[in-house]
Amino acid sequence: MEVLQLLFFGMFALVIVVSALGAVFCKNIVHSIVSLVITFLSISGIFVLLNADFLAISQIIIYAVGITILLVFSIMFTTTKDDNNLWIAFKPRTLLAFVVAGSLFILLMFNITDKFTDFNKNPKLFITKAPKESTVKTLKEQGTTPIIGKQLLTTYVLPFEVLSILLLGVVIGAAVIAKKEEIPPC
Repeated sequence: MEVLQLLFFGMFALVIVVSALGAVFCKNIVHSIVSLVITFLSISGIFVLLNADFLAISQIIIYAVGITILLVFSIMFTTTKDDNNLWIAFKPRTLLAFVVAGSLFILLMFNITDKFTDFNKNPKLFITKAPKESTVKTLKEQGTTPIIGKQLLTTYVLPFEVLSILLLGVVIGAAVIAKKEEIPPC
């Protein structure tokens, strides 16, 4: 069974890398969005392999559907004929962006791992501990959805409600910004 999971993981990982590169390097914005949707769905597939059913469905609902619709609407409202000049995949500033991002990554890893010496002292630095057997048994019996739902509505109810109020404010703000100015009659 592990060989089959490893095969599916490799397949999903390959699709994620190729479609993410497609989302970045496609000149046509519609092709980029389709590549982004494929990336989101493949990430959801990896969550399914990890038995994280709640995260898989959340990935599909929030990202593959919600964020994609948001992107499509924002492109529809803001696109002009001069937008072809915005594609910068093979310009010098793109190379500069890659160098800056790579340098930032190396700098962060340098600081997190204490000048890369933690890898020598503790080679399993980023490996997490295995869950308890009781936790695994509960997850196999119930799945992740009831456990996460219970935590969201008991322990984390205040941050959950604050987030909902914040998102409501964002929706209202987007509606106000998108509203067209009416020209007063003369």
